[in-house]
Amino acid sequence: MLRFPCILVAIAAFLTLANAITIDPDLPDGVYQINYSRDRDSKVLALTYFDTPHDVNITAVKFNGDRKFKERKPYCMQEDARLASVKIETNFTCADDQLKAMNMLANWCEMAAYVQTSAMVVAVYNDMLWYVCNWATSYDFKDAHASQRCSKGEILIVDGVLDRCGVGKRAELYFGGWQKSYGRSHRFGDICAGKEREQRQH
Repeated sequence: MLRFPCILVAIAAFLTLANAITIDPDLPDGVYQINYSRDRDSKVLALTYFDTPHDVNITAVKFNGDRKFKERKPYCMQEDARLASVKIETNFTCADDQLKAMNMLANWCEMAAYVQTSAMVVAVYNDMLWYVCNWATSYDFKDAHASQRCSKGEILIVDGVLDRCGVGKRAELYFGGWQKSYGRSHRFGDICAGKEREQRQH
């Protein structure tokens, strides 16, 4: 019963998405869709909790698999200024927990119709997390393929690409054409930084 008060309090951690954000350390395990405004400050509008399992294999979304997967160079997020305040000596990598977080996100993707516009979906298990960030601001609902999808198949491919940064290490993959990012991290590290990183390089 304490889960939902904790979730409401945790919204305070998402003050702005103008830059990459950090997941609140007290947020209970689960999958969360975070909706944010489209103005310059990108303030959080809603945080929705999904009780998504990690120990089942769900493959249900009929829309996935129609787009050609475009492989990109991952962003290796090894340096993070926020880690300076963390008084724990660890590399924040727990393979079992990271796999569970990945499975939770993959199962959510297979159950959900699409990722909402201007939203991110984060799967949290202990200190590890996986996420997908949607930077699109509008959809053409007359075209089912125009909506932002995520899928277990894409996540499995991305996981292999992210391993170029080190097996299990923090990393992110941004797809400019799709206006979305996939990534894996921990509660103490920034997420959804791919778009702004790419913009700074161009």
